[in-house]
Amino acid sequence: MLTRSVRTFPLLVLLLMPAPAIAAEVTFSRDVAPILNQHCVRCHRPGEIGPMSLAAYREARPWARSIQRAVTSRSMPPWFAERSVGEWANDPSLSEEEISTIVAWVDGGARAGDPASMPEPPGFTEGWQLGEPDYVIELPTVTVPADGPDLFLNQVVTLDIPERRWIRAVEFRPGAPRVNHHQLAFKADFRGMVEDGVPLAPREALRGSGSVDGRGYFNVLAMWGAGTAPTEFPEGAGRWVEPGDAVVMNQHYHPSGEEQIDQTLIGLHFGQGEMHSEIQAVIAGEMDFLIPAGAANHRVAYRHEIARDSMVVSYLPHMHLRGKRMSYTAHYADGDTELLLDVPEYDFNWQLFYYPEKPKLLPAGTIIEIVAHYDNSAANPNNPDPTRDVGFGLQSTDEMMFGFFELVEVNSEDEREGRIRRGPTAVTPSARE
Repeated sequence: MLTRSVRTFPLLVLLLMPAPAIAAEVTFSRDVAPILNQHCVRCHRPGEIGPMSLAAYREARPWARSIQRAVTSRSMPPWFAERSVGEWANDPSLSEEEISTIVAWVDGGARAGDPASMPEPPGFTEGWQLGEPDYVIELPTVTVPADGPDLFLNQVVTLDIPERRWIRAVEFRPGAPRVNHHQLAFKADFRGMVEDGVPLAPREALRGSGSVDGRGYFNVLAMWGAGTAPTEFPEGAGRWVEPGDAVVMNQHYHPSGEEQIDQTLIGLHFGQGEMHSEIQAVIAGEMDFLIPAGAANHRVAYRHEIARDSMVVSYLPHMHLRGKRMSYTAHYADGDTELLLDVPEYDFNWQLFYYPEKPKLLPAGTIIEIVAHYDNSAANPNNPDPTRDVGFGLQSTDEMMFGFFELVEVNSEDEREGRIRRGPTAVTPSARE
């Protein structure tokens, strides 16, 4: 027994030794910089929303331990979809191998490495990314103070266009990216919203019903958030806009220690010729709800019926500061159910679209059930007042329950079996399993 122990002990030492040895070999220039360039530098570079630049070793090195904590906890890059549900074309998450590389780099002393091994920095186009727009929406200027709470604004701008056009792309240009967190644009038509012959204001119109469903007065036009690219619709597809349509802007700013003035521009690129497919933005949600004071897991649900065979190409959950979780579930006519998207740790600070890797075919008659949970208790650190009941409202201190999704109606077997494009990547839709 003694001889066996003596022989196996060196083997155990050898098995335990490789990890720190490998960690000491990991360097920023060769191993870590490519990961940061791919996943982080778009936001973490001078002039952008990230609180520090990670584009060079001297900038990233002081934050090594913070970077390690952020990637191992998966708080960065921001992504909130349950990893076991669906595959997502815009998932920025690091792989386990990439996380292990960063951990090894930090544990090995966060070495710089050979400067000759540094990859070429990613290129970022200045100005309009898609070229000069056909129409520019100029939003009113906003003064963001140096300190204080975040600002949540709703502004309305009317489109001054001479005729009906269709949009093939939308691009946001925030004037002060460092304090801009997100901008969500709705296309709205208040002209039909009247009461006793008097047009309703936007706030009154929103409160005029217990629920919102379909493609009526409020449809998502586009969204900008930290690190997001311009919205480009598939070739021959887009959205209609009419003279007099209103663009309702939901804006989130956060102070950065220095007063800044923002004027966001929205560039619309119009399509030429016939629009073959309309990207329809469905807004489905409940407005007649009340979240009791102190409730830690209050549930609100809404069910939307798919009228025609459709391919769903995106989802956007939307709640406010008490939002905790949101899910989309398909209830098919044959009795089957399928969880389409689950966001178990919703964060109001990040308004994210979720684009499925393959558009989901939902036959006519399918019911999409949207379920939201809210935490109105003192345990929620974002809760502005756990002592009051909370209902629907436009301010961030009120609540919302909207499950947006975009779809393309499918009219023939050829279209079912064809290729649907979203942005630069073509994907082949697969029928429901």
